[in-house]
Amino acid sequence: MKKVLTGLLLVLVVLTSMCISDNPSSSSSPSTATETFTLDKAKFHFYMYGLATCPHCKKMKEDIPEFFGEEALTYYELQGNEHNGKMFEQLYEILGVTGVPVIGVFYEGKLYAIVNGEFPVDYADDLVEEAKKAEGVLFITDKTYLIPENQTEIINKLEYIFTNGEPSEV
Repeated sequence: MKKVLTGLLLVLVVLTSMCISDNPSSSSSPSTATETFTLDKAKFHFYMYGLATCPHCKKMKEDIPEFFGEEALTYYELQGNEHNGKMFEQLYEILGVTGVPVIGVFYEGKLYAIVNGEFPVDYADDLVEEAKKAEGVLFITDKTYLIPENQTEIINKLEYIFTNGEPSEV
């Protein structure tokens, strides 16, 4: 358990430092990231709730398809979409999120992480690996939380929310 918590803390520190930094050189280049990426990129899918006016959403809408391919991202615009707004309200009720982007990281069709904010996409494999070790779903915001895998009702509801928005143009 101590190793898992240490691993989660390490992931949090790295993600937080990358998200806070405005320095574009702080993220890994795609060629370096590809060499160290351990999981099959084709098995990833990202579902993102966001706003067209949000610069972090814009960056993630560019970075995810660039790294994983055009089909790897399903984007749900909140502004002007009542259905997506209601789905986002459910995320608020469960997780307390108020800001965007909120991104569900799926691997082989299963939810492994939820990230509230911008993150380096080449760390997606680390998120999945840490979630597997911790036996749950990681929720990363200003802190890292774990939703244990035995909380199936909550995890199933989160998976439903992320896979049942109304897709918008990326």
